[in-house]
Amino acid sequence: MEVNNIISALSRLVHPPKHSTPIDQCVNHWLKNAKRILTIVNSDPAIVVPIIHIETPMSEISRHVLLLALFGKLNQFNEHYLQHIIAALLATHWITTNSVHEERKALISFLTKRQLFVWRDIIRLQKAFANTASLRRMLADLRLTQAQRLSVISRLCATRSVNSSASTIFEIVVRNIAPLHRALVSNLATLFTRAGPGAKVFVGGKAGVVVDIQKDHAFVIALSDNDIDGTWQPFTRLMFPKPLFIPYEHLVALYSQTSDNRQYKGGNGFLPATYAIQAPPASLTAIIDELQKRDCQIPSLCEKIENVESFNRFLMHTASQDNRLQLQVKNIKQAVMTYGIERVGDMLVQFALMERLTQKQFPLMSTCKQFTLLCCAIASSVASMTNTKFSPQSAALTMTFLCSPLFTLPGLKIARKLPVNPEKPFSFNHAFHVKSEIPWITSAGELAGNWHQSASWRAVIHHCNKQNEEIPSSLKKEHALMQLAFALGKISLFHGNIFTLGQDITFKTLLNQLSLSQKDIQSIITSQSALLFCPLA
Repeated sequence: MEVNNIISALSRLVHPPKHSTPIDQCVNHWLKNAKRILTIVNSDPAIVVPIIHIETPMSEISRHVLLLALFGKLNQFNEHYLQHIIAALLATHWITTNSVHEERKALISFLTKRQLFVWRDIIRLQKAFANTASLRRMLADLRLTQAQRLSVISRLCATRSVNSSASTIFEIVVRNIAPLHRALVSNLATLFTRAGPGAKVFVGGKAGVVVDIQKDHAFVIALSDNDIDGTWQPFTRLMFPKPLFIPYEHLVALYSQTSDNRQYKGGNGFLPATYAIQAPPASLTAIIDELQKRDCQIPSLCEKIENVESFNRFLMHTASQDNRLQLQVKNIKQAVMTYGIERVGDMLVQFALMERLTQKQFPLMSTCKQFTLLCCAIASSVASMTNTKFSPQSAALTMTFLCSPLFTLPGLKIARKLPVNPEKPFSFNHAFHVKSEIPWITSAGELAGNWHQSASWRAVIHHCNKQNEEIPSSLKKEHALMQLAFALGKISLFHGNIFTLGQDITFKTLLNQLSLSQKDIQSIITSQSALLFCPLA
């Protein structure tokens, strides 16, 4: 694609809807444009990063939305959530240039009806976007959400004057940003402190220009050579004495001409890696396969665990805390012997699953994580007090799968408050007021199957939305444990009063099935008091 075509395509990403288009179609139009913007940033971040430092022929709105998408990706915002933030910003600019009061009123009414409060949060910044002084003051405002603050930061960078450098803007942001959101700028620091695409650098005494970047490497073309082959160089070899840059059009031309030479196998991409939720990591699959062998060899199992640093660190720390004398566990073999082979497998699967479920930010992520941890802790406690096929670790793992739709349903990515349904405490499919094409239990069961869970535990998940008397006798206790733990977690965290369950027939049935008393339940809830809080959104 020619240089002019690339720049023109970037500018067209923000074209407004046609006049008199119905509001619902306008919203869909902005969402589609936001999706295209994210696609550009995901595939070619190297042509977006230079916007921070280099003057471009693009409009302010184009620069604003592209930088917002880039900053959101670097802060690991959930893709669906970030799409709505960008679409809301496009709507805000449309309102600014559209003077028809009725259309603005209709848009606000539509957003309120659909509970798209993320959009309304961004639209509230409309007046501040027009005033740089207002934007700087808003950086310290404690009332702003993460999405609003990131929109303000990207606006300051997009409207930077010719006389002020990007590093100056970053210093202003760092000095003024509210402490609760400082992590937002720590994830952006390298954009302002390191040589990015378009920067003039020195490599081994030769002058060159950076064309593309990865996490630890830059693709550099030597300015003194006639060819444009270029090479990938570690950032540690680059010298960037002064913030000098080539024109944006020249950078885009070089980027286009070197597309074949820039192909790089290995290394880490510039944007944070995203791990698939619907399948376990290959390293974990190898461990699961080893555990399922009849003659599982402990040395071989330990070697596979040691090869994964996060698994190794997790097991060593957990085993040190769980042994009776709380002695420091010094090697993986000792950790495996502390728990036993089967329990170690459940712990590693749960650890890897929670890492993937919580890898992306969205407003309710902390609340969903807290609820999941509480339900898992209750399930584990009940399993330790009753005679079921569940070990405490397998009960916690199965509950994690049952709570997984909290992190995968699109409708919860843009919600401000978890829509809890108090009327059916023991129903998984109706636990929350959220629309989904796939029932809750079906989604949880499919994920458990993809993560190589046993047929018994998948059967428990499959039956979890039924009454206990409808369950095969071989699974009644395990079913009762899951329903009881989920209901107790929901009522304890969101209603604060488990005594409302005292007269519930289903509750009494589940207690009888597990041979538990009301006193046992009170003891279990009391033991989890440290988890009985909802994080602020």
